[in-house]
Amino acid sequence: MWDMHDRATSIETSQLSRDVLAAASGRAILCFLGSVRKSKGFEFLVDILSDHPDLVKDVFVVAAGRVDPASGRDCARLISIGGMVVDRFVSDDELLSLYKTCDFAWCCYEPDYDQASGIFGRSVQLDARPIIRKGSYLEKYAQEGPVAPICLVYGDTRDAAANIAAAVANRSDKVVESRSGKAERLGEIVGGWRSDFIQKIRAAL
Repeated sequence: MWDMHDRATSIETSQLSRDVLAAASGRAILCFLGSVRKSKGFEFLVDILSDHPDLVKDVFVVAAGRVDPASGRDCARLISIGGMVVDRFVSDDELLSLYKTCDFAWCCYEPDYDQASGIFGRSVQLDARPIIRKGSYLEKYAQEGPVAPICLVYGDTRDAAANIAAAVANRSDKVVESRSGKAERLGEIVGGWRSDFIQKIRAAL
């Protein structure tokens, strides 16, 4: 179901998104959104950056959401590496502004946390490229459409760093192949999904 309103393409910035943009200083932005905890892959994300510090030269990572106390040490590690942690409730407007600001949205969860993801859905709707776990439910779902996620082998920081670096190097290229085989920008395809959904619902009323 499509639940974005007509103004999805004109989402306002927020002070938080402006702060993130300023801190990124032109680097690609990778957002970890929602509650910050190990099951959602936060420790793995920090391990990637710790093991491959050169990645921080090109990628700015921000975690925005309430932090599980068990992840406090990993938050400290992320900050020491140069990332940002916003440990508080993040409003809907702030979340939307971050989706529109970031290049990549983290959805690479632990194997035991293999389920649907609202973060994944919103990232696709708002043109942020999702980062997911290879072999996950999300990867199978993404194969049904033109979404081109970054798929990581969970726990392999070398593989992850290489895939993220490659995506950053090509972050301006959001042209994908639609189901008709025509090359289109992902934003155009997603807009088509929305129009198709509205037409079908109106026809059913």
